[in-house]
Amino acid sequence: MDVRGPEGALARAGARVGRVTGRALARRLGRRPARLPEGFPPTVSFTFDDFPESAFANALPVLRRANAPATWYVSCGLLGAQSPVGVIAGPERVVALHEAGHEIGDHTFGHLDARAVSAARYGSDLAANQDSLARLVPGLRPASFAYPYGQVTLGAKRAASARIPACRGTEAGIARGTFDLAMLPATALYDRAMTRAGVEALVADVARRGGWLIFYTHDVAPSPSPWGCSPSLFEASVAAALAAGLRLATVAAVSGEIRGRASA
Repeated sequence: MDVRGPEGALARAGARVGRVTGRALARRLGRRPARLPEGFPPTVSFTFDDFPESAFANALPVLRRANAPATWYVSCGLLGAQSPVGVIAGPERVVALHEAGHEIGDHTFGHLDARAVSAARYGSDLAANQDSLARLVPGLRPASFAYPYGQVTLGAKRAASARIPACRGTEAGIARGTFDLAMLPATALYDRAMTRAGVEALVADVARRGGWLIFYTHDVAPSPSPWGCSPSLFEASVAAALAAGLRLATVAAVSGEIRGRASA
């Protein structure tokens, strides 16, 4: 079939409808409802997907100066590989981050697109990544997960949330009121999509009204990819959160606090 002809246009339109329908279904079903505990301090989590070597080199010093842990989502099948967001950090970086008190999260072994595989395949690949991480860092059991490409289907959501307590998506928002621990909202920290003023406005909103704000990015480089940010934007974002008095915490720490208070 010629994808440039009318049949191709129909196929592309059908695929778009399928993506929208699948995401809407995942948004409504398979939920793990949660609420922030009484007295929950306004909080921000910085997260890195994949994560490239540039994020380790350029974001980690900023976090260290702020005495702030972050969450780093790892696909073990990508470690050390070239990618559209730069060279992915190697296994020694994962170990170093864990030893420094940062959170290592799951991101599937093969960085799978949920739309392209069955739920069973998605779950087994996620479990394979957990096994690989446990061999890399003995005793490590990821407590949070991020959906690669931000793609979520109902099957993938159920497979992920059955294995990991907190799963982060890429739909923008702030966790407040009732929200879904199986599809946590998060905001892209990309140079092409976010400005310092935009970050400051979000941080001010959380400081004023409360809530849990999660940022995500990939590379942190002077000339970032479309899915990354510059070191200056990252540093400004951390500085804005600190200046507003927000707590900086990992996804696992916050979700554990929420779940612990709920079961008390």
